Order: sequence, then structure tokens, then C-alpha cells
Amino acid sequence: MDDVDHCLKANTSLHLSEKATGNRDFVSGNLVDVSGEEGQAGSDRPRIFSPFGLGVLDLAVGNFVLEAAISSNAAIALPDFFSNSARW
Repeated sequence: MDDVDHCLKANTSLHLSEKATGNRDFVSGNLVDVSGEEGQAGSDRPRIFSPFGLGVLDLAVGNFVLEAAISSNAAIALPDFFSNSARW
């Protein structure tokens, strides 16, 4: 579980949970483990996914900041910053 070890350091939320409980019993495995048959948590336990290290977390935070800036009129347009801005 090297990928789980990677998440349980540097005071991430998972690491702080480990410190608070004194164990890793709350960890069922990585995303592949819990999405497969053998690693699934029972319905009696909540399933929490930590996207630590995944680009999707960076995208979500970036989008949140962008939308907050746009809604508060603090966003500054930078023409030609991206070669293709048609996706906006």
C-alpha cells in the first residue's frame, strides 16, 4: 500500500486522522482497491475518497477560485494567454 503511505504524511487530512485515531483502521485501500470486489467497504461504513495527489483536485480548486474571481469582478482577462480559449 505504498500509495496509501504516500497520502498518510505531510499533515494531509488522512495523516491527521491517523494521528487522531492512532491507527490506520479507517483506510480500506486505494481507489482501485475499493472499487473492486475484494476491497469494498460494507454498507455499514461510510466511504470517503481523498483525491490527494490527483489533478482533479487541482482543477476543482482552480475552478472554484476562477468562479469566485468572476463573480466578484476581480478576474482579469489576459487576451492570448492561452493559444485556444474556445473552451471557455
